[in-house]
Amino acid sequence: MDFAMSVLKEDENILASLKCNLKSFIDFTIVDENGVLLVTDTRVLFCKYIGRNLSVVHNFDYKLITSFNLKEDDDKNKYIIFKYNGDRVKITNIQSGDILKVCEVISNKQRVL
Repeated sequence: MDFAMSVLKEDENILASLKCNLKSFIDFTIVDENGVLLVTDTRVLFCKYIGRNLSVVHNFDYKLITSFNLKEDDDKNKYIIFKYNGDRVKITNIQSGDILKVCEVISNKQRVL
């Protein structure tokens, strides 16, 4: 994932990722974007493509993620739903990546904090 290096901090490592859609109402802003969820050792990033580059749409600190759940809709499509600083966030339309790895990393990071 060399394309992701431009959005990472020095010594930050990607542990899991998903090509997906982010739907939320964060910081009084409605977000409905296609992009990439990057789960790193220090935070979770949702980025969108601008041309061939990634741009950070939202940065999620692990300590503010609560009520984290993996769900399934009537058509058996999996999605992630969580609260971030009190705001509802939904990760849908997962096209690629390991959703179980993403869930495992975020759940483990929540327990450590």
